[in-house]
Amino acid sequence: MQSLEALQREMESVNAEEDRALQQLRDRFGGMRRYCLYRRSRIIENIPGFWLTALRNHPQLSPRITGQDAEMLRYLTNLEVKELRRPRTGCKFKFFFQRNPYFRNNVIIKKYEVRFPGPVVSVSTPIIWRRGHEPQFFIDRNQNLVHSFFTWFSDHNLGEFDRIAEIIKEDLWQDPLRYYVLGEGIRRPRRRPIREPVEMPWPFGFLSG
Repeated sequence: MQSLEALQREMESVNAEEDRALQQLRDRFGGMRRYCLYRRSRIIENIPGFWLTALRNHPQLSPRITGQDAEMLRYLTNLEVKELRRPRTGCKFKFFFQRNPYFRNNVIIKKYEVRFPGPVVSVSTPIIWRRGHEPQFFIDRNQNLVHSFFTWFSDHNLGEFDRIAEIIKEDLWQDPLRYYVLGEGIRRPRRRPIREPVEMPWPFGFLSG
């Protein structure tokens, strides 16, 4: 038992050293990456309907976007995906909206956190709906229940809704232009996705591949 406890302490020491090394690398390259993302965001903000088009052209996200969702997403001006400060502790999604007739929020945030030693939890900004504009669900031709894309913000059961976070973080966010131009019939060569300075395993459902 003593040898097992000693090994556990050694593993914890290695993990702590790894986290420090990863943070140093992230600090080194993070500034350059943030500047590129800042420039990209400023350009996208001046392209009307950019994120709506990219979302609707994505083959895995498009089926989750109803006609009512599309009308609301027309007011989406920007999207940000950020990892939390400490390595392997979670991820935050920020959706920025213009003033619109559907809800009062200018920013809607959904965040996933790893709360050691407990499970992964998700929290989000409550959406303040204007009267009569709460999203509705419907039954498709195959008798499947179809939820609004906006249900993702308020559903914290992970599972299928965790898949939406994975797709946005690992695919759409890495190269949104690829999906935006699909609607214009322009083909772009598929490039390797933008990665963080160091590839880190996600401990909760964000593993790609």
